[in-house]
Amino acid sequence: MHKLFLVEDETLIRSGLKHLVEEVIGGFKVVGEAENGRLALEALKSVKPDVLITDIRMNEMNGLEMIRRIRDQYPDLYILILSGYADFEYAKQAIKYGISDYLLKPVDRTELAQALGEFKRKHGSGGDISASTGEGGTDNRGRQLIRKVKELVAQRLDQEISLQYMAEQVHLNHQYLSVLFKAETGQNFTDYVSQCRMNRAKQLLKETNLKIYEVAKLSGYLSSKHFMAVFKDYTGRTPSQFREDKTY
Repeated sequence: MHKLFLVEDETLIRSGLKHLVEEVIGGFKVVGEAENGRLALEALKSVKPDVLITDIRMNEMNGLEMIRRIRDQYPDLYILILSGYADFEYAKQAIKYGISDYLLKPVDRTELAQALGEFKRKHGSGGDISASTGEGGTDNRGRQLIRKVKELVAQRLDQEISLQYMAEQVHLNHQYLSVLFKAETGQNFTDYVSQCRMNRAKQLLKETNLKIYEVAKLSGYLSSKHFMAVFKDYTGRTPSQFREDKTY
């Protein structure tokens, strides 16, 4: 049984979360609760959970400040944020502190189960707050996840690529993956996929004699007409002009 700590200023939400993680998802025991970051830090001195779930906006000490202080003492604690705010800056700051997932309220039971399931996969039995998650820490974990996503994109350029599909492959919810991807690469996921498709198309146009519709298909476009329009917007040339232009 894994130990879990809840930090949430709304009593009813805390009660609902406790029921959800203990009775619905299972495998977790809530060993402590707090209504703000200050009280949570005090409690963590004696309670040593495996997982901490916290809100961001709370009185006295908000979730981000609490997480910053927690990381000084417990660098490997598995932390999930549940927030009513989809603001990118909040999520970006949270990623900087090495959180494991960022879920939006109202809580989606499936997404929470997926996030806690990821913890279970990495920790076969109950442990304590000092258990290591491996060398490199949480920052390295984020880089590894994005590297994996990029590899999957490269393998699927001739197929449909959705953020939801990629999130499932790396066991994250799609909202968190979107924020993590932009924080790590500086690009939106969809923009990155489009760039990769265009690079594939340019390579095929220059290095092969494939017909335009074949290049379009191998680059992930079912409609050659749509492909030609997108390609011209991206390069300023039609695919045929690009192929014939020796300066490229």
